[in-house]
Amino acid sequence: MIDQQQSQQRPAGRYPQRRRRRPLVIVAVAVVAAIGLGWLIWAAAVHSRPTVSGAIHVWKVASDSSVTFTLTVERPDPSVAATCRVIAQATNFETVGEKTITVGPGTDRLTDVHDSLRTIRRATSVSMSGCTVQG
Repeated sequence: MIDQQQSQQRPAGRYPQRRRRRPLVIVAVAVVAAIGLGWLIWAAAVHSRPTVSGAIHVWKVASDSSVTFTLTVERPDPSVAATCRVIAQATNFETVGEKTITVGPGTDRLTDVHDSLRTIRRATSVSMSGCTVQG
């Protein structure tokens, strides 16, 4: 006959001891999540305030090989020079003209630049591709 001590040892021997890694895994996941959230907040804060931005507000097709436009550039610090890339596109979204506009240092946060752009064929839209601080 099996005594009581043997009957208790038998089920305990069948199953391995429970590992104690779960708290370590939870702490590691929490640390990685906190680092990721911190980076996300930092990136959002830095990129939500660009040093320069621009937009095309008015444009007109002057001919089959030319467009005119008004580029508005906004700089929080007007003493910095900026460059903006303007592109013209055809009906099939092919770029038919491009130009880099340089806006020198000034005193106003908003600067309007009136200019024209030569195209290789008739353009149907004009847009600003991006602005950067010169330096």
